[in-house]
Amino acid sequence: LMGSSSETNYYKSMKKDGVDDFHNWDVERLGVFFRKRGLGNYNEVLRKHNITGKLAPLLNDDDLKEMGINIVGDRLMFKHHLQDLARRERYNHRIESLWEGKERVFFSELEKSCATCCGFCPVDPSSYKLTTNHLRVKKVRPVRCGPIVLCCFGPSYVSSNIDLSKVDDVDVVGVPAPCCQRTFCCASGKDLVEVESRFEKDGKTFLTVEEGHGDKICTLILNQVEESQKIERN
Repeated sequence: LMGSSSETNYYKSMKKDGVDDFHNWDVERLGVFFRKRGLGNYNEVLRKHNITGKLAPLLNDDDLKEMGINIVGDRLMFKHHLQDLARRERYNHRIESLWEGKERVFFSELEKSCATCCGFCPVDPSSYKLTTNHLRVKKVRPVRCGPIVLCCFGPSYVSSNIDLSKVDDVDVVGVPAPCCQRTFCCASGKDLVEVESRFEKDGKTFLTVEEGHGDKICTLILNQVEESQKIERN
């Protein structure tokens, strides 16, 4: 098995070779791909059986025989390149972004202006990314002096990659804006999406998002948790 770094480099090289979008290839483009790899004699076979980039990874040895590819060495070469395309498909599916978001730091523009000195000391929000198998959270940890956040000092960052197959529960908690901000600034609240996993160091991870968005994000995460756990069981 390839390590994560070598795997990433491997797929980057495939992208440079122009095979990143193979799923959208028509018969002619697939024929060009195999011709460059010494299998150009079978262009007509691919055309006859209407094999596109979407269908190519589904071919097995019996299919290749039925198509008339009788030379064992050529069938092995087809299978080798088809396995590469199938790995590309799995990789694309694994890194596909289903949702990306930023932390809702402040309840109102007035609070933001006061906390950041009218924008001269900006605050970086934490960022979130949901893929088919993982929830990636980049947490921003600002420098504090007691309860006071020192915005002008550079924050530190902590990244975590939560395996969705290990998630136990996802809940949403609404946090209303302070009374004074609701009254004078018409400030809206926040939703805390609580992702619980006994395999994580702190047990729970919180995503702070805009009020009203938490339920949708919770549903997205739960759907992927269910899919990941189903795959894990199989």
